[in-house]
Amino acid sequence: MDVTSAQAAAKRAVEILVELIPEARYTALEGIELSEDGASWRVVVGYVLGSDLPTTALTGLTTSPKSLRTYKTLIPDGVTLELKRMEPYHEPA
Repeated sequence: MDVTSAQAAAKRAVEILVELIPEARYTALEGIELSEDGASWRVVVGYVLGSDLPTTALTGLTTSPKSLRTYKTLIPDGVTLELKRMEPYHEPA
C-alpha cells in the first residue's frame, strides 16, 4: 500500500463523513485497507455526535467516551476517491 495514496484516501473519507454528518465531532481514522484489485479503499472513521457530548462536567464524569463513539466504513474509489458506499462499521467475523 502506497502511504501517500492511503493518506489521501483517509483524508478524503474523513472529509466526506463530515460533509454527510455535519454533527460529527472528534473524527479520527480507525483503519484503512486497499482492496486486492486496487479498485476501492475501505476506510473506518470514528466520531462522536455533537448532540451526544456531555453538557455538564458531572455527566462527563459518569459517561464513558468510548460508549459515545460511532464508527462508519466508507468505501471510496481507489483512483478518484469518490464515495462508492458508506455503511455502519461491523467487526470482522
